[in-house]
Amino acid sequence: MNKNRQSRGPSAPDMRKLSDALALAQRGDLGRAVALFEQATRGTALTPQIAGFGRDLHAGVGNAAFGNQRYEDALSAFELARRYDPNHPGILLNIGNTLFRMGAYDRAADALDQARALHPTGPDTLLSLSAVLFQLGRIEESARLARRAAALAPNAAAVWFNLGTALKGQDRLADAADAYRRALAIAPGNPTATVGLIQTKQRSCDWSSFDDDAVALEAIASQGVPVQASMMLSHRVSARSLLAAARAHAQTIRTKPVRLKAKPGKADVVTIAYLSNDFRQHPVAQLLAEVLALHDRSRFRVLAYSYGPDDGSVERRRIREGVDRFIDIDSLGAEAAAEAIRRDGVDILIDLKGYTGHPRPHILAARPAPVQVQFLGYPGSLGAPWIDYIVADPVSLPPELESGFTEAVARLPRCFLPRDRRHQVPAAPPRSACGLPADGFVLACFNNAYKITPDVWAVWMALLHKIPDAVLWLARTTVEAEGNLREAARSAGIAADRIVFAPWAPTLDDHLSRLQNADLMLDTLHYGAHTTASDALWAGLPLITRLGHTLQSRVAASLLHTAGLSDFVTESLAQYEETVLRWAKDRSGLNAVRHRLRAERDGGPLFDMNAHTRLLDRMFLTMLERQRQGKPPATFTVAG
Repeated sequence: MNKNRQSRGPSAPDMRKLSDALALAQRGDLGRAVALFEQATRGTALTPQIAGFGRDLHAGVGNAAFGNQRYEDALSAFELARRYDPNHPGILLNIGNTLFRMGAYDRAADALDQARALHPTGPDTLLSLSAVLFQLGRIEESARLARRAAALAPNAAAVWFNLGTALKGQDRLADAADAYRRALAIAPGNPTATVGLIQTKQRSCDWSSFDDDAVALEAIASQGVPVQASMMLSHRVSARSLLAAARAHAQTIRTKPVRLKAKPGKADVVTIAYLSNDFRQHPVAQLLAEVLALHDRSRFRVLAYSYGPDDGSVERRRIREGVDRFIDIDSLGAEAAAEAIRRDGVDILIDLKGYTGHPRPHILAARPAPVQVQFLGYPGSLGAPWIDYIVADPVSLPPELESGFTEAVARLPRCFLPRDRRHQVPAAPPRSACGLPADGFVLACFNNAYKITPDVWAVWMALLHKIPDAVLWLARTTVEAEGNLREAARSAGIAADRIVFAPWAPTLDDHLSRLQNADLMLDTLHYGAHTTASDALWAGLPLITRLGHTLQSRVAASLLHTAGLSDFVTESLAQYEETVLRWAKDRSGLNAVRHRLRAERDGGPLFDMNAHTRLLDRMFLTMLERQRQGKPPATFTVAG
C-alpha cells in the first residue's frame, strides 16, 4: 500500500541573493541586479513586496533602455515588469509609450486604454493616448483626451502642446494657437511648441512676426532639434537647416531590422512596391495611378502596400487596377508590416509619404527591402539612413542643392512628376458659377493657404493695383485664413470683392473643369505648386513661378521647362511681377499659349507617361544593379 506524499509548495526566495540584488540596483548596476533577482526567486512564492521589487527592477531596466532609444529592449523589460504586476497603470503606460515610439500605434492604443481604465484621471496616460489616437487619425477623440489632460494638469507644457496639435488637426486654428501659447508661457522657448505655433500661424495666414518666426525656425532647425522638417517647408528656412531638422527627427525613429534573405545576382522579374496611406482621393494617387499600370511587366512585378482608408474613390480603384497585388497593411504594426514586405520578396520599396501627414517611417527603418527610395510625396531630404535614393530631375534638384540631402539623387532627364492622364478636362462652367466676373483678368492660386507668405502677397496686391480689371482667385481655406487674407487685401487698398475664394471641388474633374476660367496661375515662393501646377498645365493654364533655392520651391519650374514654357520661370520677385504684367497686357498672346498647351498636351514630353515610365523602369533597374554589385547608392541621371 503506497503512502500518500505531501506535495511540496514553492520554496522561499534566497534572501541573501535578494539583498545583493537590491544593493546592485541601488548602485545602478541593473543588469546584474536582474540576474541575481531571477536566480533568487526562480520557482519561489513571492510576497507582494518582493514582486514589487521585481516589477521596479525590470521597469528600471526598461526606463534606461527607453532613454537610450533601445525600444525593443525597453519593451521586453516592461513586459517582464508587467509579469510581476499585471495591472500596474504605470507599467502599462510605459509599454504604450514604447510601442508608440516603435510606430506600433494600434498596440500602443490598447496598452494605454488599459492604463486609463485602471487610472482614469492620470494626465500622463491621457496625454499619451491622445498622441497615439492622433497618429491613428482619430482626431476628435485625440482632442477630447487632450482637453481632459489639460484640465487635470494645467501647469504641464506637454498637455497644451498636445492639445494644440489636436486642435490644429481639426482646423480649429485660433484655439490651437492659444494652446501653443499656453505651452510656451509654461516653457518659454520650447522648440516643438514654437514650431507648432508658427505652423498654426502660417495655416491662418497670420504673418505677424513673420521675419522673427523665420529666424526662430532657422535656429531650431540648425540646432538639430528633433521636430518634423515637414512643418518648416513652407517658411523661409534654408535647405541646410531643413536637413539638420530631418536628421534629428530620423534619429528618434527606431525599429528592429528584419533579416533579408540573399537573392540571386540577377532575376528575370524585379519586385517593386509602393508604400503609402494616400491610395485614395489624394494628389499622390491622382498623379501616380497610370504609371503603376504602365511599368514593364516583363521586367517588374508591382505591389502596393496601403495603410490608409478605403474611401471607395475612383483613385483607389485605379491604384488597385494598376498593380499586381494590393496589400492592406493598415492593421499591422511597423514590425509586422516590414516582415510582410520582406516575405513578399520586395527588391525596391518606394515610399510615397516621407514625413507628410500620418507617415509610417518605422516600416522603412526596419529595412525590409534591399533598395529603398523616396518619391513624389515629400519634397525634401528625410535625413534617414534607411532611404537610399530620392527621385528628382535637373531643374528641381540640381547638383548645387545636393548638399541638403542624405539620399543619393536619381534624376530623370525631365520633370519627375507623373500624371494620370485618364482624368480628362470637362467643359468649363460659366464664370458666374464660380463667383468670378464675366469679364476681366483672373489670376489664380490654388496652392494651400499656408504656402502664401507676405513677400509674394505684396506682389499679388501690387498686380491687382496695376491690372484694374484683375481678381485674385484662391482655394477656400479655414475661417481664420480667409479672414486674415481679406484683411491683408483691405490693408493693401484692394476691395474685398477682388479676392474670390473657390469652394472645395468634390472631384478632380470638377477642379480641372473650373480651372479653365482662370487666365494665369500664380505660384507661391518658399513652397511652390506641385500637383496644383500639374493640374493647371493639364487644363491648359500656364503659370508664373520664381525659381527658388530648395526642391519644394522648384517643382513648378521643372514642369514649365519640360512643357517648353521656360519663359514663365522667373529669377526674382521683380521679374515675377514684370512677367505677369506683360501677359496681362498681351492677352491674345496668352490665349495663344493656352491653345498651344491644350493642343500639345497629349503629344508633348510633359504628359508622355509611356516614356516617363520607361525612364522610371531604367532608373529602378540601375539602382538594383548597383546594390547587387555590392556598391553603395550613388547619384546618377537616367539617359534620355
